[in-house]
Order: sequence, then C-alpha cells, then structure tokens
Amino acid sequence: MLYLPVGASREDTLARVEFEKWILKHINYCFVFVRQLGLEVAVEDLILVTGCDRTRSWTNVAFLGSQVDARVSFGVKVVDGPNSIVKFQFSPGHSGVAVVNPGPEGMVRGAPFANVKRSRDSLDKT
Repeated sequence: MLYLPVGASREDTLARVEFEKWILKHINYCFVFVRQLGLEVAVEDLILVTGCDRTRSWTNVAFLGSQVDARVSFGVKVVDGPNSIVKFQFSPGHSGVAVVNPGPEGMVRGAPFANVKRSRDSLDKT
C-alpha cells in the first residue's frame, strides 16, 4: 500500500518499447548479474520500471506472508501549501504483521510538482 498525503507527479518514459526490446534481448545478462549478487530470482520476480512518481512525503506498507486478517492503522494530519506540514501517527499493533516505512514528515518544502516534462531515454541499442 502506498499513501501520498500531499501532491505528486508522475513521469513515464517515451521509450517503453525500446526498454521492452532491450530487456528481452539481455535477460540472460540480468540473471547472471543477480546471481553474482547471491540472489535467486525467477522471471516473474523481474519488474521493468519505466517511470517514476515524485512527491514530498509518503508512507508505504508491505504485509508479510499471507495473513488474511493483517491490518495497519495510521492517521495523518496535513496542512498543505508551498511548505506543507505532515504528521503521521501509527497504531502500535502492526508489529510482526507489516513493515511500515513512513517518508518525510514535519515541514516538507517545495511547491507541488507541475509542468513535468516527459523525456525520451537514450538506450544502448546493441
């Protein structure tokens, strides 16, 4: 779960097809690299990232295992503006059930992202 308490922007590559072709051509090199790091990875574990989201604050939660009744509770207070103030509060009962990663809180500076340019990524076409 990803929670964004203040404005965010998204930027995606215009070269998605080129990325897809590159990864298909070089998939074996990717597996060799990962295995040299001592990791075991299956094809379904690979994710092709073709963009990014930018924000001044966030919280993400990952639930562990396949527990049907896993829950996390949190509250957030936001005073939004050019210098937003964000304050998170989490319930203590989530330990062992989920990993909670809160992003910046307090004063998070900067205007909301606007006028994001889409860029054409250069790729090694060999």
